[in-house]
Amino acid sequence: MKKPTHFLVIDDDQINNMLCKYSIRQVNGDLETITFLEPEKGFEYIISTYSSSHAEIPTVLLLDINMPTWSGWDFLDKFEMLDAQIKNQIKVYMLSSSVDPKDMEKAKANSNVVDYIVKPLNKDIVEKIIDSHS
Repeated sequence: MKKPTHFLVIDDDQINNMLCKYSIRQVNGDLETITFLEPEKGFEYIISTYSSSHAEIPTVLLLDINMPTWSGWDFLDKFEMLDAQIKNQIKVYMLSSSVDPKDMEKAKANSNVVDYIVKPLNKDIVEKIIDSHS
């Protein structure tokens, strides 16, 4: 994937979403950052935006694990079923407050997950994410 131009944040915590936007803006204010409190809405956005796009949109998705409707794991199960054209544009990072080793192992074992990040997101982590896709 090329250097990301977009960030998507799917987390039911409004404060975490604002913190993510702030951290991303500190690194590069030109990066578009869209947040979703409901994973279903984020999934619908991905389908509508990335399947109809004729140009590649290199995107980083920051995905929480524990949410009330779909968990991050539920989201990943549905993401796995998407067309490769969509999945190839999106690099998924689990962003969670969970320090449970089982969550970390499960995330690292998932072929759609690049890495596991323990909240809170900060400027240094954003820089590492962007640099890893340069």
